[in-house]
Amino acid sequence: MLSLITGLCWGQDCDEGEVELWDDCYSIENTTELELTGLYIDGEIPSEIGNLINLVSLNLAANRFSGSIPPEIGNLTNLNYLYLQNNELTGSIPPEIGNLTSLAYLSLFYNELSGSIPPEIANLADLEHLYLYGNDLSGVIPPEIGELTSLSYLYLNGNELSGSIPLEIGNLSNLTNLYLYENQLTGVIPAEIANLTHLMNWWFYDNQLTGELPCTICELDVEWNNSSHFNISGNQFCPPYPDCIPENIGEQDTTNCETIPVRQFDLWGQCYMIENTDFLNLGNTGLTGTIPPDIGNLINLTHVYLYGNELTGEIPAEIGNLENLTHLYLYDNDLTGPLPPEIGNLASLMHLYLYGNGLTENLPPEIGDMINLKHLFLYDNQLTGSIPPEIGNLTYLNYLYLNDNQFNGNLAESVCELNLDWNNSLHFNIFNNFLCPPYPSCMENYMGYQDTSNCSQVLSIENHGPVSYALYNAYPNPFNPVTTFRYTLPEDAVVNITIYDMMGHSVSNLVNSQKKAGYNSVQWNGTNNAGQPVSAGVYLYTINAGEFRKIKKIALLK
Repeated sequence: MLSLITGLCWGQDCDEGEVELWDDCYSIENTTELELTGLYIDGEIPSEIGNLINLVSLNLAANRFSGSIPPEIGNLTNLNYLYLQNNELTGSIPPEIGNLTSLAYLSLFYNELSGSIPPEIANLADLEHLYLYGNDLSGVIPPEIGELTSLSYLYLNGNELSGSIPLEIGNLSNLTNLYLYENQLTGVIPAEIANLTHLMNWWFYDNQLTGELPCTICELDVEWNNSSHFNISGNQFCPPYPDCIPENIGEQDTTNCETIPVRQFDLWGQCYMIENTDFLNLGNTGLTGTIPPDIGNLINLTHVYLYGNELTGEIPAEIGNLENLTHLYLYDNDLTGPLPPEIGNLASLMHLYLYGNGLTENLPPEIGDMINLKHLFLYDNQLTGSIPPEIGNLTYLNYLYLNDNQFNGNLAESVCELNLDWNNSLHFNIFNNFLCPPYPSCMENYMGYQDTSNCSQVLSIENHGPVSYALYNAYPNPFNPVTTFRYTLPEDAVVNITIYDMMGHSVSNLVNSQKKAGYNSVQWNGTNNAGQPVSAGVYLYTINAGEFRKIKKIALLK
């Protein structure tokens, strides 16, 4: 029983250090509990209540108090319990309520409070019970409510709240009771509600909530078919409904369901929601069958790990929808068929691991569109045809494994645009294919075994000739003591290749003569026109041929 410390001084002024409230005097120092419940007191709550700064519990429930909650109530910073329910209070909840940082219990239900729930409520970090039901509160549920991580009971029902349920509600990990019914809430139930693992009772009925119910709610330990624990009737939820609640869905208006986008998909018997699925980590889990095309709907995915399973069939073209994907690990499965050209849409992809499958046919040229790719592991498949020259666009690539396939034909010199460590087999491997000489200058000594038995039937790249001017990256770069510049001419032309220092001074004129159309090269040994070694540093090399101009950088080491 809460005690009432009061000095009765009817009709007399209170002493210094006392506060007069309702004709009684209360000691500021000694009054810690004020229990005035059910006494039919009317009038407004006086602002002087804020002087009782040592109050731990204030109970003014079940009276006839009217008017607004005085902002001075925010002075009671030691308050643990505030009971103002069952009165006739009006106006808004004062933002000063956020000063009561020790509050564990806030009960304002069954008044006539209006306006919005103040975001300052987020300051009540120790709050366990929040009862605001049966008022005229409007506006949205503030996302700041997600800061109340100690909350067990949240009752906002019977108001005029609108807008969507904030996804931050999923932060209330200790919540057991969630009552939002009889409001005007719209939108979908956020997937984050599945984070409320202690939830036992939730009533959302008589709102305007729409869309699919998050399939992940079935992981919660709720008595789904008991309306005393779960009630969502009187909304606009769309089928299919989660398996856990088919008998307790209640009446739903499904008139607009055809226009509402699907937000969750079933992959290998597990439900995944678009908004909260960024990782798919199913490596070495015994998956069988094909990769469902629906994987392409999970557009927030950044990492897909499906390696080490028994997946079969082709890689679905829909995987190209995952434009946020940075890691795709499909290695060590039984995937077959071609690599879909839509994979070129994955411009954010950095790691592509497809080795140890049965992929066939040519590499699509769109592979060159994955400009952020750093790791490309395609070895131990059955890929055929020529390696597309567009692979030279992958300028960030530092690992390239193409070995143990059936690649054939000639390699374009443009692959030398890559800044790979060609002589390091940990970074580059193209062994055991059917590639034909002549090989690009950057890798001609690192091709390993190639079956060239059919190369006589292949028209070499030399016979075709280039169709455009090009100046390729020097190899090696940086260099010491010699590097090679490769360039192509689609027609005979006067060619000038000159080395400049970074101040624009000419250092060495390597070429200044008529050259025949075709594939050409010239070496530079790091000397100037007088045959003297130049100092270490960065230099420019340029080519002028007909209307073609190109400048590139090279670094000389000492």
